[in-house]
Amino acid sequence: MERRLLTAAAALLAVILFSGPVRSQVFDETKISFSLADDNVLRDPGETRINSPALYFGGQAQSPADRVEGSIYSRPASRLIVSKKFDLGALDPEGGLRMRLRPDENGAYALSDDGTYLALNFAFSETMNGKFLLNPIDSDRIRIGSHYDISWGGTNVFPKNFRRGLVPGAALSFDLGAVDFFVAAKTSLIRSPSETILDNPGGNTNQYVERTNYGALGGFNVEPIEGLTVGIGGGYFEKGTSTRPNVLGKPIDAGGGSARIAYHLGGQVGNRLDLRLYMQDPEKYGISDQLDMSKHLGFDIALEFAFVDQVLEDLDHYGSTRHEQSKAFALTAGFRLDRLRLHFDTVYRDLTYITFNVPGFMPYQALPASADLSHGNGFSFLPEALSGEWFSVLSADYHLRLSGNLGLTPAISGGMLLPATYKPGADGLTLEGPFVSEQVKGIQKVVVRGTRQGDWDILPAGEDEMPVFIGKLDLKLNVGSNFTFVGEVSYANDPNFAQVFMDDRGHAIREFDNPHILGLGLVSELAF
Repeated sequence: MERRLLTAAAALLAVILFSGPVRSQVFDETKISFSLADDNVLRDPGETRINSPALYFGGQAQSPADRVEGSIYSRPASRLIVSKKFDLGALDPEGGLRMRLRPDENGAYALSDDGTYLALNFAFSETMNGKFLLNPIDSDRIRIGSHYDISWGGTNVFPKNFRRGLVPGAALSFDLGAVDFFVAAKTSLIRSPSETILDNPGGNTNQYVERTNYGALGGFNVEPIEGLTVGIGGGYFEKGTSTRPNVLGKPIDAGGGSARIAYHLGGQVGNRLDLRLYMQDPEKYGISDQLDMSKHLGFDIALEFAFVDQVLEDLDHYGSTRHEQSKAFALTAGFRLDRLRLHFDTVYRDLTYITFNVPGFMPYQALPASADLSHGNGFSFLPEALSGEWFSVLSADYHLRLSGNLGLTPAISGGMLLPATYKPGADGLTLEGPFVSEQVKGIQKVVVRGTRQGDWDILPAGEDEMPVFIGKLDLKLNVGSNFTFVGEVSYANDPNFAQVFMDDRGHAIREFDNPHILGLGLVSELAF
């Protein structure tokens, strides 16, 4: 009987969905990318702590501006997108196979996911619609926040060192005209210790188990008046359990929220011309994107704030945990007058916001109360609450219409980075003997770039961090809307680079290295 009912229900559903004529539309898009780069022309292989292999095909030009956590799209690749959409009227199913052929860390090429999806679109009216989206492999693009540098909740919010594979997810969104909102969920398999102690004398006594961890996201945007948008989003994530012996197996719960206010006037402004943005996400910052210049004047400005919180080991209280809270904000502005564009972007991130995904500056541990995060060298005026990383960039470009389908866009940009730092507080150390003052002077600062410790710099004893100055020249050539070529020359003066050298007596000492960085980058893309 139950089987008959199921068969009848399936038949009825088929009649409802397919009673009308079915029209299918196939969107096939292939993007092939080519790159050539040298991250530092001034240094030879083996001369720097982070090796500079010289100019090579498939390389990516890097600079101190690339301080954010590398995304899964951060290497050049050929992209293949094959999608199909059924036009059924009120309900339109669609799906897309999105793959990338890219080099891995060992130089071999491998296929990887680029956002493969299934979706069901539904329309209530011409101005009101919704979508149910499924990412069966990875849902990194489902995030909280709009500005990439301070967005969070992507794949790596689940600690990648203990995570198995990527992070699938699902989202439901509605666009109701003046209001749009979404809810989403993600799952991840994380291998983490439990509180169970194994009876294994002389061997490992910790039991590691692989368990499902969950994440939930949501947010909405409203447009109270034309051009003004206000948005709020938030999320909660289970990030496994702590690996620290004193709090072994304690859950690491994390959450937070973001808020954004933006105003748009006139025509489209678009993103600034910068290969760094393209490497973060070539879909969001595509170099082949065509700018709508039907309106002569355009202006954008947005302010975004993010706050996150997670539970980590409390180093100041043995055997306990505490909430570590972090913040970040970004101010962006863009202006276009015909073919001239100006962009300004400034970003602030707490040290613990930068390392939120690890989780923590010291993995699984909150910063002790004695930690010194203050700036030196003329920046000590910054309040303790804003003692993290500051990054600002100003850019300008102009689009030249050449003969036929040719277009040329030169761009220039300059910026400054004041990196986040960490220094152990002397009151948190046990210092004894007749030379305590000298020992205190010998405590070294760490300049933090991104989440990988290999990208950080330990400064020589007694030295403070210095600001980093960055300049870039970009040249974009487009042939119609299909072929795009972008060349980039970047220069940075980063006086925070330090390495260990041998002095005349054979002693290892840490000294500052050559601060000059000259990078070359080239990316070309064909879309067909």
